[in-house]
Amino acid sequence: MATIAKASEHIKPCNIAQCERHNRRDEDYIKSLDPARIYVRLELTHNNEIYIAPGMEGVTLQQHYDYLKALVKEKTGRAMQEKDVEYKDKNGKTRVRKGSSPIREGVVNIKPDTKMDDLLNYVNRVQEKWGIRAIQIHMHRDEGHYENPEDKSTWKPNLHAHIIWDWIDHQTGKSFKLNADDMSQIQDMVAETLEMERGKRKEETGAEHLTRTDFIIQNQEKKLHAIQGEIEEKKTELQEQKDEITKLSHASLYDRVVNAGLSPTVRKALKENDEKHKEELRQATTAVDAMGNPYVWQSGDKKGQVVTWAELAKILEREKKEAEIKAKVDMKNALAKAEADKQAAIEKVKAEDKAEFDAEIAEMKEVYGGLIDNERYAFSENGMPLYWSGGPKDGQRITKDDRIKSLAEQLSKSRNTNKALLERLKVLRDLIFATCSLNFKKVVQIIVDQWKAGVKQFTKDLKDFLLKAMSVEKTVEGRKSYVKDAFDFAKIQAKTDPDLNLDDNALKPLYDDALKIADGTWESYHQKHDALFEEAVKALVEMGNCSSQRHLNKKQADAIEAFISQDGGDRDMLCVDLWEAANPKIEYYWRDGTFDALEELRTKELYNHSYIRGRSI
Repeated sequence: MATIAKASEHIKPCNIAQCERHNRRDEDYIKSLDPARIYVRLELTHNNEIYIAPGMEGVTLQQHYDYLKALVKEKTGRAMQEKDVEYKDKNGKTRVRKGSSPIREGVVNIKPDTKMDDLLNYVNRVQEKWGIRAIQIHMHRDEGHYENPEDKSTWKPNLHAHIIWDWIDHQTGKSFKLNADDMSQIQDMVAETLEMERGKRKEETGAEHLTRTDFIIQNQEKKLHAIQGEIEEKKTELQEQKDEITKLSHASLYDRVVNAGLSPTVRKALKENDEKHKEELRQATTAVDAMGNPYVWQSGDKKGQVVTWAELAKILEREKKEAEIKAKVDMKNALAKAEADKQAAIEKVKAEDKAEFDAEIAEMKEVYGGLIDNERYAFSENGMPLYWSGGPKDGQRITKDDRIKSLAEQLSKSRNTNKALLERLKVLRDLIFATCSLNFKKVVQIIVDQWKAGVKQFTKDLKDFLLKAMSVEKTVEGRKSYVKDAFDFAKIQAKTDPDLNLDDNALKPLYDDALKIADGTWESYHQKHDALFEEAVKALVEMGNCSSQRHLNKKQADAIEAFISQDGGDRDMLCVDLWEAANPKIEYYWRDGTFDALEELRTKELYNHSYIRGRSI
């Protein structure tokens, strides 16, 4: 009968390649197992169960690892630290900062009647509590060991499940940090959810988690101690029986000596009693089993004779020594095998790390071979090296330091020239602006203020004021000319004010809005613009909150494209406006995918795909 394990989950960094081979039961993986210690019964493998999280179908762990690596870079601005790094603390002591483990593997003990729904309930509780998501679950019912490899009835199953965890917070790009109390709560959750007895807490036992090899060795030691205890009990029992036999022998001798001068009748009675005593002595010295049956020699000179307790003690002592020797040999072999496996694993990792390091060095030499020259010397805009022409350095390459000094001198001269020019422009600006009407000056100031604030369109109140100011012009063309003049003066105002550093491109949406005021289309444009904007936001939110949809369908894409294409505006800026409005309305689980779908449409990549039923992974 199998012993029901206590509830526990041991979580460690996931060895991606080994994990996938183990969980898939690859043929090459099964062949790599030691035939003498094989612990997987393939005839039971059909009882195993697998769960893959939504969106992870067909995605390998390596692919997901690469995705998390890119996510960390995007969210934090720093590359993910994958390897352990040694550093000196403030006391000068060498310490190791562990590399990031974005994917981790937990092994959970289960019962024979544990269902996948039980494990899903457990991982959902973990996600609700800490945000950590399980991307795979593998229930294994085909692993265990034979207590006696020669006897197939001694099979002891090792029922467990492998849970693959995504250990990265997708909002921040940082690893989840769980302390000792959190890990203890996880063990409580496992026990509660799977309805199993909780294992003793680490702080109670002080024990560390054992590997499979260490666990087998520990069990061997327990069995050896049990055998030794049984032998000691049997030795004590034999000694008590030997003491009793000695006592009986001494009593018989005493009777013979004391009663030597007795009459024949008395001596006959004593002789009969002595024969009876001998029989009792024989029976007392004969070793018997628990049922009272005597032990008999099965071979040798004493074949067929009964075994005495003294002889049985010697046999048991010999068997004890043989058991001790065998246990020591088995333990030594197990330890040697464990050490060999450990060293093989270490050598493999070292070889893999060296190969990876050598490849990185080779790549760096190839890619960065000319960096020293590139860093030292100056180049023209077309990438050609620069040389001195004339002077003592004629024909020599110009260094970056020399180039910087030369450019600094040119910049200083240019600044002095520009400063004098700017002063003359200010005088000219003020002269021209003095001849303008008060309303025109107000319009120019409004434009500058809206430009500084980054506004892309006028409010209704400002629209009404601009329209009133332009009323001096009776034709549409006259009002458009008025708008052009006002914006030109606004640019002059910005360019001649050293405190203003404004981008001309940011002024274009405001200029286009002013032209709509001039030609009378402002009201109808904004009504249509607002309606198309709302429909585009609605379409993006609809796609984002559909868990089974990874790309825009045709209806959704058309709604967004209608807004972007309304007046031929900047696609990048319009998509930014859409995302800012839609983002808060989308479940955070699906925001990354929704943003990617909008990027497909922005870059027009989506036009290369069919819209028959939308796109899916």
